[in-house]
Amino acid sequence: MKYILVLFLATSSQIFAQSYRISSTAKKVVSFHVGTSFNRLSSSTFLMKGNYFDVSFDKAQFGVLKEKWSIAQYFSSPMKLGIGFNVRKNLQVMVGLDNFKYELTPQVLTVSGSVYPSFDKVGGLSGTYSNTQISMDTIGFRAQMRNVRFITLQINRLVPLVHFKNHSFASVATYGLEFGAIHSDYTINFGSAFQEKLTTLSGLGSAIQLGMRLEFFGRFYLFPSISGGLLMQKNLRMNSTEASQKAQQNLWFGQASISVGTTFFPGKKKNCDCPHF
Repeated sequence: MKYILVLFLATSSQIFAQSYRISSTAKKVVSFHVGTSFNRLSSSTFLMKGNYFDVSFDKAQFGVLKEKWSIAQYFSSPMKLGIGFNVRKNLQVMVGLDNFKYELTPQVLTVSGSVYPSFDKVGGLSGTYSNTQISMDTIGFRAQMRNVRFITLQINRLVPLVHFKNHSFASVATYGLEFGAIHSDYTINFGSAFQEKLTTLSGLGSAIQLGMRLEFFGRFYLFPSISGGLLMQKNLRMNSTEASQKAQQNLWFGQASISVGTTFFPGKKKNCDCPHF
């Protein structure tokens, strides 16, 4: 987190060194923000398949993994980061990072499929199931997604709404699409032996977002936003040495977030075709 703060301060110093102000929606303007998010997750089917098992948990409910927040652990918290560039007036391309944390909440699971007898020494599942109701209080099976990093490419439309002539305030609506890859750290309590934290490039995702950039003094902005999308985790390896053992999940999410950021034009005034306020 300290490196982010240093970068933010250095960028701000460069901005204040400029003797002119331009519209933040103009071509070639750069934006940068960091923030935090609040997520809601839908129920989903969690599938596991390998040589000795083929089992699913229908309508399994995952909830946000709650941990004590600290600045030192910012990148392992539900965080957001974005670096954007206006490829043309009112059109922005942004590279983003969105981190999710969630786990299978205590519940009665609906289990279908089969597990070879005596294979699952960790989770306690064995035999054949057909929509069988099993309370998590009676078994050791758990699934915890410690860091699900959604790395995205975003295409955003910028819509100027309000600005004051003295540059003290402006508002810009944003809406757009994002899609990208998912990199996950997780643990699944299942199998012949307990597995430590596993890490893998686990899938793909996409989302739509709507936000409002509240800009102050032509330099900084506050960015509340809402979004919703789908995380398609198709490659959750369950064993570090056995590639055939995988879990899968398609998870819909809704998100509200708040970020702080800055905008600037990284060039000379004479090279800027952007309008001034």
